[in-house]
Amino acid sequence: MDTLAEVIINRPSKHLNRTFSYRIPEKLSFLCEGWRCIVPFSGRTEEAIILSTREEDISRLTYSVKDIQGAVDTFRYFTPEMLKTAWWISSYYLCTLIDALRLFLIDKKGIKTKVYYSLCWDKIPKDHPLRGLIDESVEMLTEEDCLLLFTDSEFAKALSNGYIARRESVKAAHREPLERWIAPTLPIPEEETARKKKQVLLYIFLTEHGSVPVKEGKKQGFSMEVMRSLVQGGHARFFYKKKDTYSLIGDSGQLAHKELTEEQKKACEQIIQAEKEKKFQGLLLKGVTGSGKTEVYVRAADQALAMGGMALILVPEIALTVQMVSYFAHHFGDDVVFIHSQLSKGERYNNRMRVERGESHVIIGSRSALFMPFRNLRLIVVDEEYDSSYKQDETPRYNGCDLAKVMAVTYQCPIVLGAATPSVNTYYAAKTNRISLITMNKRVFETPLPEVSIVDMKQPQALVQSPLFCDALLHLLKKTVNGEKKAIVFLNRRGYATTLMCTHCGYVFKCPHCEVSLVYHKDRQRLQCHYCESSYPLPQECPKCHSQKILYSGSGTQKLVENLYTLVPQACIARLDLDSTRNKNSARDILDDFRNGKYNILVGTQMVAKGHDIPGVQAVGVVGIDMILNLPTYLASEHAFTLITQCAGRSGRDREQGHVILQTYTPENFVIQDAARQDYEAFYTQEIQFRKLLGYPPFMKLLKISCFGKEYRAVSEKAARVYAWLRRETRQADSLQITPPYDEAIKKKRDTYYISILIKGEDLAPLKQKIRQSFILQENGIIIDVDPL
Repeated sequence: MDTLAEVIINRPSKHLNRTFSYRIPEKLSFLCEGWRCIVPFSGRTEEAIILSTREEDISRLTYSVKDIQGAVDTFRYFTPEMLKTAWWISSYYLCTLIDALRLFLIDKKGIKTKVYYSLCWDKIPKDHPLRGLIDESVEMLTEEDCLLLFTDSEFAKALSNGYIARRESVKAAHREPLERWIAPTLPIPEEETARKKKQVLLYIFLTEHGSVPVKEGKKQGFSMEVMRSLVQGGHARFFYKKKDTYSLIGDSGQLAHKELTEEQKKACEQIIQAEKEKKFQGLLLKGVTGSGKTEVYVRAADQALAMGGMALILVPEIALTVQMVSYFAHHFGDDVVFIHSQLSKGERYNNRMRVERGESHVIIGSRSALFMPFRNLRLIVVDEEYDSSYKQDETPRYNGCDLAKVMAVTYQCPIVLGAATPSVNTYYAAKTNRISLITMNKRVFETPLPEVSIVDMKQPQALVQSPLFCDALLHLLKKTVNGEKKAIVFLNRRGYATTLMCTHCGYVFKCPHCEVSLVYHKDRQRLQCHYCESSYPLPQECPKCHSQKILYSGSGTQKLVENLYTLVPQACIARLDLDSTRNKNSARDILDDFRNGKYNILVGTQMVAKGHDIPGVQAVGVVGIDMILNLPTYLASEHAFTLITQCAGRSGRDREQGHVILQTYTPENFVIQDAARQDYEAFYTQEIQFRKLLGYPPFMKLLKISCFGKEYRAVSEKAARVYAWLRRETRQADSLQITPPYDEAIKKKRDTYYISILIKGEDLAPLKQKIRQSFILQENGIIIDVDPL
C-alpha cells in the first residue's frame, strides 16, 4: 500500500480550487496534513499544502500519480485548528481555500522558483542558425534572454526539437537563521602556550563552558582573529546551529500591584470561571472609558497561563499594539509576543516561531495575530470589538472579530469582547442572551465621565476667531495648555485642503485614476489621491478655462495644526494620521512624545480616538463629525456615536474630570445628543428600531457582489448577468431582497470601475451554496463580500 496525499496548489487561481493526489515517498514518510511540500505540477515545480492523507494501492488507479519531491519546512506549518479555521473562512466568506490558507503565511509562497534554459549543443545541427546567433560558450539562457533572441514560434520549435531544455532552480523563500558557534577540540601543546596566551585563555573558557556562540566569545573579550587562530591551529572548530528566537520586548520593568475595583473583581471572577469550564463562551465586557478593562484582560490572561495555555489579545490598530504590549509586558515580561504588519519578515518569523515552540504564551496584535500556531489557546480577547478595522478590505474579506468567535469555538475557550461602545450587533446578542453581559459603569478613580458641550456651528457668534474652531474650543485649548495639561483634537480628514476648485468655471481637480477629489498636502506641496496614492504637482491654472483663480477648500489635519499654531501660539503640537505614521515605529514615537510631555496638543484622525490611556489629557475637541454622520452606510450613526464617545473618553482618565467640545451643524440629531450625554442605552434603543424597520443587521444578513473591470460597459454587462442569475435562482425565496446593480459611491478606483448588487436575507446559507457552484465564484472580475460594512 502507498500513502497518498491530497494537496492544494499554492497558486491564487479560482480554477485551481480543488485537490490533487500525490504519493508520499518513503524518504518523506513523516509528511502528514498541514505540511507544506514541493510537487511537480503542469510542467513546473510548485508549492502545495497537504490537506489529508490516505492509504491506497496506486497500481489499481486508472490515473498516474507523481511523487512529492520534498518538504518546504522542517516542521508542520499548519496545525489541525488552523486548517479547520481556513476551511471555515473559505466556506463562509465564499473564497478559494488557498486564499484562506495564505492568510496564515508570512511569505505567500514558501519557495522561490527561477526558470532558466540550457542549450543542448550536442543536439543542435552544425549548420543550424542558433550556432551563429549564440556563442557556443553560452550554456544557460534566462527567460528574458529567450524573449530577446526568439519569436514565440521559434522558441516553441527549439523546445520541441530538444535544442533548448527548460530547467528550474528552487529555494526556500525563508531560511531558518543560523548562528555561528565555536567548540574546543585538541588541547594546545604546552610548548606553545607561552606565545599563544590569548588563545590559551579562549581555550580554557571553551573547555569550561563547552560550545558557545561566536557572539558570546566576543562579549568575553575574545576577538574574531583570536578565534580564527585557535580554529586554524586545530584546537577549536566553527559550526552552525539554528539561531535561537529572541524577544522583541524591551526592558519592561514592573508596574506596582493594582488593587481592583469591585466592578473589576466581579468581571475577573466571571471571566476566570468561564476559563475554568474549558468550553466556548461569549462574554461582552461593556465598560466605560477609563474603567480599567485592560487590567481585567491581564488577570484573565494570567489565569489562561496558569492553566498551561495561551491567551490571544486582539486590538484594532497597530498603534494600539504598542500600548497594550507595554502594559502586558510589565506583568508577563518576554512571555509576551506581538504580531502586526509593520514588523519585518524576520521579526514576524521570529515571533511566529516563539508561539510555535511555546516560548511566549501571550500573543498581542492586530487581526493578523489570528493566524498564529496557537498551542492550547485558553482565552481570546477582542478589544474595541466594534471597530471596522477588524474587517479586511481585500479577498478574503473576513471580519477578524467574527473569525475570533469561530476560533473560540474551535479551541473551546471563552472569548471576551471589550468595548465602551459595543457594536449594535454585539449588544443585541447580549440583550437576547446569546452571550453574557458584564458591565463596568465607573472609572477606576470614580472620576465623572467628561463634560461634553455641543456647539452649533451654524451660529455665527460661535466662530469669531476662526472658521475652523469655535471660540469655546479655542478657550478650552488655551486654558488646558496654560494649565500644563494636554489636549486632543480629532478630525477624520488628513492633508491640508480636501478640494481644489476653479472659481471661474467650477472645475474640480480629481484623480484621473479614481473618481475622487485630489487632496492638497502642504508639507509636500503636492496633490494626492487617498485611494491610489497617486501624487501630482500643484496646478498653476485651471486645465479647462486656464483661470488662475483656484479655491482651496475643506480642511484636513495639516490645516488644523497650522491654524492652531497661530491661534494657540504657546502650544506644542503633534499630528497623528496615516501621513505622519508611515515609517516603522513612528506612531509609537509620536504617542510616547505626547505621553512624556514633549507635545501638549495632539491633532489626528480616528487613530487618536481608540484606546489610548495618556496621563494629563483633560480636553478634547471633536471637529467635522458631520462628515461621518452623513456617510452613505447604515453604520454611519454607529460610527459617529462611537467616535464621539471614544474621543471624549481620552480625557479626564485620572482624578480630574475632562472637558469635551463637540462641533456640529446638526446639534438636534439623536446621535449627537446621546453621545454628548454618553448615553449608550438611549442610542442603542433608537438605532435598533431603525435597523429593524429598514432590514439591516442584526435582523438581516448582508451579502454584496461587486463586478469590476477597466471598461465600464463590460462591467455593467457582467453585473446584469449576475443580477439575472440571482433573480432566477431565488424566485422561490420570498425572504431575500436583491437590489438591481448600482454604481458604488466611488465607482472608479485605480482605473477600475465597480458596480455592485446588495442582497439581504434572514438566512443566506442556501444562496451561498448555489453561488459556490456557479460562475460567480469561478469567474474573474467578481468580488463577493459577506457581511459588508
